[in-house]
Amino acid sequence: MKPPIPGAPQDPARLIRWGRILALLVPLILYAGSLANDFLIDDEIILTANTRLAPGQTPWEIFRRPEQFADFSLPYYRPLTNLSYWLDGQLWGRRPVGFHLTNWVLHSAGTLLTFEFAWRLTRDPTLGLLTGLLFAAHPIHTESVDLVQGRTDLLATLFTLLSLLALRGCVRAAGPGSALAAGTASLLGLIGALLSKETGIVWPLLATGFLWADPEGVRGRSRRWGVILAGGVAVIAGYLAVRRMVIGGILGADLGSLTTPRVGLLPVTLAIYARLLVWPFSFSFIRTVPAPQTWSEPRVLGAALLAAAMLAGLIVLARRNRPAALGMGWALVSLLPVLNLFAIPGFVVAERYLYLPSVGFALLAAALCRRALLAWPVRAVRVPLVAALAVLLIAFAATIQVRTAEWGDPVGVYEAMAARAPASFFVQSNLGLLYLKRGRANDAVDALRRARDLEPDNPVGWNNLGVALAGSGRLEEARQSYERAIALRGEYPKAYENLAAVLLALGDRTGAEAAARAARELTQRMR
Repeated sequence: MKPPIPGAPQDPARLIRWGRILALLVPLILYAGSLANDFLIDDEIILTANTRLAPGQTPWEIFRRPEQFADFSLPYYRPLTNLSYWLDGQLWGRRPVGFHLTNWVLHSAGTLLTFEFAWRLTRDPTLGLLTGLLFAAHPIHTESVDLVQGRTDLLATLFTLLSLLALRGCVRAAGPGSALAAGTASLLGLIGALLSKETGIVWPLLATGFLWADPEGVRGRSRRWGVILAGGVAVIAGYLAVRRMVIGGILGADLGSLTTPRVGLLPVTLAIYARLLVWPFSFSFIRTVPAPQTWSEPRVLGAALLAAAMLAGLIVLARRNRPAALGMGWALVSLLPVLNLFAIPGFVVAERYLYLPSVGFALLAAALCRRALLAWPVRAVRVPLVAALAVLLIAFAATIQVRTAEWGDPVGVYEAMAARAPASFFVQSNLGLLYLKRGRANDAVDALRRARDLEPDNPVGWNNLGVALAGSGRLEEARQSYERAIALRGEYPKAYENLAAVLLALGDRTGAEAAARAARELTQRMR
């Protein structure tokens, strides 16, 4: 049996018990304010325009078809996340509090599993508690927790941690029966992660690193580890096959040629995410990141040097501090799917993509702090270090409160984003629709005209502008906008439906009936 590490508490059971209590309660306290918020950003679109969540849809339809919305489709296959939305809808209707409540509880559960993951790996409850508190209070999580659409990352992380904890139980199990049960649970957790978000595909690398950091758990049981790893690879292969059948491709996005702009984005994106993890006080839902045109750009060279330094640091940590090395490796590996090697629909950089990587970052920071406390136990060093950690956690907690309050004012959020990214179609379009919802018709028309001008060949922009024009009484202009949207995309049921309403208001009953019939036929076909 592995001996307790030096400096570990004499009564670890008590610290473990309190660690679990704090891991559950701290995130609930920090994010209690999110329960009062409305739907934010794309939440309402995801829940009301998602045809998989329409009345009459069954869970079976969620699993057998890709995500389809009234105005667009996405190359995603995330049926477990959509199933959670469907269940929330059955329980709460369209009341935001129910959907926020689920995210609230999921973050608390994820924090508990992060604590379990860290202390079981190291057998050091103090390190586990530090890891759990850093994860619970890291402000970068506000986007994942406060926005309903961030649930993909909450679920994927939860199932990944469950899978790895079960994997550890499998390789450490005393008998074949318990090993089989734990191994099955591990593979089921992997399936849950994959069906929540595509990032589950990095599981083999995370699992290998997890067991490498705890070599005594594998010693003498490497065969079990090999069987589960092979099973995990088979599960991923099966998932990719199903994904290909459902959405018509494995990636769902164009990998494209490895041009300088595409490849140059990798280190640049990595540097942005590293900065956000280390200094999570500069928030923005929209971040404009122009693709590099040459390798000689200073930001590309600087980002490449940073990436090289990270790899060098990983090698050093692998020799001196395995938990810290696992933390850094975990963060780097789980960032691989979001470094823009292939196009990510809608976003180059998003804070919610850091939820899974932040597990590794929290472990890295906690392991380094714990090592410092053990290496310099003198009061002159320990007291300032503990005080600094306390100040950091307080600053994190205060930042979460400020950000959650900001999310409570959707108009203010969008206007701030529009000031930062005036050339964003997404921002201008959603700002205009929000103005319209608040009864500010003229402001809505102005914002949606800006969106249309930014992407004149985007049918969604013309349809949204038509909605605003119709809302302000400009029916003939609205008709022209809807017809332009249909000309750009023939199979656009929402535009036909809106056109039918405007034509009826204009007195053209025949045209309205034809448009309504086309909308029904297209909607039925998409379902």
